[in-house]
Amino acid sequence: TPKILGVVAVLPKIPTDDALKEDKEIEEIGMKIAMEFETSQGRKPIDVSAQNLGFDIRSESPDGTLRYIEVKARAREGKIALTPNEWLMAHRLGNEYWLYIITNATKNPELYTIQHPAAKLQPEEEVEVVRYIVSDWKNVANKEKINKE
Repeated sequence: TPKILGVVAVLPKIPTDDALKEDKEIEEIGMKIAMEFETSQGRKPIDVSAQNLGFDIRSESPDGTLRYIEVKARAREGKIALTPNEWLMAHRLGNEYWLYIITNATKNPELYTIQHPAAKLQPEEEVEVVRYIVSDWKNVANKEKINKE
């Protein structure tokens, strides 16, 4: 007869920092502001945010200069979070990578830009559990007899 050795409940991650909560509406406002800013500067922005490239906008100047822009929008002020892929692309693309941070997005938006953020920022690394390594499993396991033919 099988024995139940334990039960695991997998619960959704509870956001610990309200300031970092991603809000689709806020992000959409941020993207709109960034796209309009790029156009106002004579560049041709393309929204590539759905492609998970590590940036949200690919923008080209009339002279062919490219900007790869990651947009972070906040309802107020506060911290921003970059994914590992965004941070990797910030390093890889160097001066062509831009971070556009929109604060107070819903009321009185302000746009801050950082060229080559990988050279200018020192983010705190937040480690998330990716997998669990179990080495002492034999201490709690039942060894079963199997037919060896």
